[in-house]
Amino acid sequence: MGKLNKFENVDVTASLEAIMKQNTAFYQSDFDIDKEIIKRAAESPNAGDKRLLWFSRPSGTCCIKERDAFLKDTREHNTWKFYGEQTRDRVLAYAVELTGIQDGKITGNLYELDYQQHYKHVTEQALPADNYMLIYEHGEREQPAARPFDASPNPQLGKFERFEAIPNDPEALQSLLREERRSREQSAVPGDLETHTAALRDGLIETEARRIVGKMKELSDPNSPDKSHFMVELSPYFTQIATTKDTDRLFSMLPYKTLSFSQIKDRHGTYALIGKDENRDRQIRKPRPSVRAQLAQDKKRTAPKKTAAKKKDHGLEV
Repeated sequence: MGKLNKFENVDVTASLEAIMKQNTAFYQSDFDIDKEIIKRAAESPNAGDKRLLWFSRPSGTCCIKERDAFLKDTREHNTWKFYGEQTRDRVLAYAVELTGIQDGKITGNLYELDYQQHYKHVTEQALPADNYMLIYEHGEREQPAARPFDASPNPQLGKFERFEAIPNDPEALQSLLREERRSREQSAVPGDLETHTAALRDGLIETEARRIVGKMKELSDPNSPDKSHFMVELSPYFTQIATTKDTDRLFSMLPYKTLSFSQIKDRHGTYALIGKDENRDRQIRKPRPSVRAQLAQDKKRTAPKKTAAKKKDHGLEV
């Protein structure tokens, strides 16, 4: 992955939803939970609550506080690294900084992350947190993280609201989070969100093309019901969110003369089929950029440049 993008002063929920739709095929309702987390964070007076991490994967999304991801053995820490360690899913990850609410829209900055690198970084840098703060409607109390607790009301403190892990060294955590923010601000380059989402859709199609070509090469014998074709099922993740144009572009990228897409009797899904005599030792065709991506690039290139404001000349005339 090359330079990572940052998207400044955007409508956070609308932007993340647009990104999610390029990758999350199933359980898109997870994003409703994310929106509630983002809303509460935007309304919180605590600055630390306004820095979040978010990712989209093929079967769902997740939004957590950045501080919690860097605390060992918390649910948030384990969730953030799980999909890097346990799956090969395409994960799109972003750091989120909330800056305000304008006309009912939650505004902020998004920083693209290389998820594979980031989860490893989180794993290496995470700090111990041996205690929990249990927060009730009328106060809070601290207890060891290893001690069980439930959501029962407290006789003195009232209704249980939530809990959060407490770092053993709070200043070390604050220092780490400051460095995270500084690092991404310096390394990320300003990006255009429309161009970015179009590129993500291009990546979805190209990834599926490469997967099919790889699977075709692995087959030793024709595997269609009548043994006359090699066939590979199109990913259900792809077919769930792909448009007709996406499927046409996928077809054009696959390097086979006898290619067809078809459903198979008594089987679910759609399959790519090629004749048994087709040369399978080929690479995908060069992907064509989507019309949407081209339009976004043209729009970016032709946008009128802002002229610099004239500065007043305060020099003395001689």
